[in-house]
Parts: sequence; structure tokens; C-alpha cells
Amino acid sequence: MRQLFLLLIAATLVFSACDSDSEEGRGTLDLTFKATYQDAPLVMFDQVYTYPDGSPVKFQLFNYYVSDITLIKEGSAEGQLVSEVELIDYEDFYDAAAAEQGIKLSFTDLEPGVYTGIKIGLGLTGELNATQPGDYAAGHPLSQNFWSWARGYVFAKIEARADLDGDGQFSDPLTYHVGKDELFTTLTMNKPLVIQKDNLASMTFTVDLYDVLSRDGNYLDISIPENTQDHTNNVDIYGWLWTNLSNAFKINN
Repeated sequence: MRQLFLLLIAATLVFSACDSDSEEGRGTLDLTFKATYQDAPLVMFDQVYTYPDGSPVKFQLFNYYVSDITLIKEGSAEGQLVSEVELIDYEDFYDAAAAEQGIKLSFTDLEPGVYTGIKIGLGLTGELNATQPGDYAAGHPLSQNFWSWARGYVFAKIEARADLDGDGQFSDPLTYHVGKDELFTTLTMNKPLVIQKDNLASMTFTVDLYDVLSRDGNYLDISIPENTQDHTNNVDIYGWLWTNLSNAFKINN
């Protein structure tokens, strides 16, 4: 009888420990992505901004893929994968209040621990870019933004309309679609973070679209028709924009 009692006690302790570990593992992390233009919230369609050459411009679309989002864990070479892929799309931000809130993604059931930063892949890995929308259910980030005639997915899109002749009519389209395996870029950002149960952790990232279109006083001369659009054909355009996008992607302190 005594042995049976001790076995029951031991079993209870084991199950209790398992439950404790399970509860401990449910950490939550919010990642918020914001877009700005010269530090002001980026609003689509109606808001007039100033292109680096002084031309009035209205933006209609700005999006980009992030993939292999991984927390860097102290003392570990592997870290913790948070998300395989997400499409960050600012298309529906029609007012400053919504744009200021940004896009918030919540991730649960994360391993507790002390993390020193985060790695974010800008664009798609070669493996993801080799897939196609039919491989995914509707609503999945990779169920859209696909070039069936080209090289896979569009990693980033910038679409706008400019008023180049100053007549008040935004009749000059600007279209830049960027996507190519070689462009995939891993960004490593250091920021201490603790994941634990009942303690919501968060990080916020910002991309200033002005800094994507302008660097060190240089910008695409959109008075030249060949510079008003590119579908990853001219490396002088898409390579320059992608480098700027990578540099403009910041983590907020």
C-alpha cells in the first residue's frame, strides 16, 4: 500500500511538472510594422507627399515580404523561429490614424527565455520563391504577389501617381515591382527581449518610404519615362531601390 501511495505521488509530480512546462511555454510576442514618409504616417491615395525632386505624389500601394523571422536566443546558435513568411501590406491605410497604428502581428506559444535581438529576412528565401500560389490556401501570404511569367514572387511593390507638370492632375504612374532570389537579405537587429508567460513582449519596425526613394541626395529622375517603372528588369533601378529598402528598415528603440 505504501509503495502504491508513493507511485501515485511521483506520477502526480511528473504530470504537474509537464503542465508547468506547458504553461511556461506560452509566451506572446507582438510585432508591429509601420510605414512613414519623411517621418509622417504613410497614407494611401488622397494624401499628397513630395517626391525628392519636388513633384507632388500620391501613393497607392506599398508592400514587402518578410520571412524566416527568428528571435536570437542568448547562448544558442539556432534561435527561435517566429514566422516563416508574412506579407506586410499598407494598401488599406486611408487615414493617418490607421497608418500610425501600423500592422500588428501576434505570435503565441513561444519558448520562454532571454533573447538578444531578432533576424528578419527581407524578401523570400530561394525555397519559398520556388513555390507558387497553388501550394497554399487562400489568405496565406504566398497565395498572391506572384509573377507567373517571371521568376517567382514580387518581394516588394511601390505604386504611386505623380503630378510631373504641375497641373494638379496626378496622371503620371510610378510602378516598381522588385523580386529575385539574389535580393533576399537577412537583417539582424539587436534589442534585448524577454519571452515569458503572462508578459506580452513587443517590437516595432518602421520603413520610411522617402528613404527608399532617396539616398544621400540622389533619387530616380522620374522626368525620364524609363525611370517611372521597373519590373526587376533594370538593375540600376531595382537594385538601388532594394538596397535603400534594406537600409530603411529600422527597429524602434
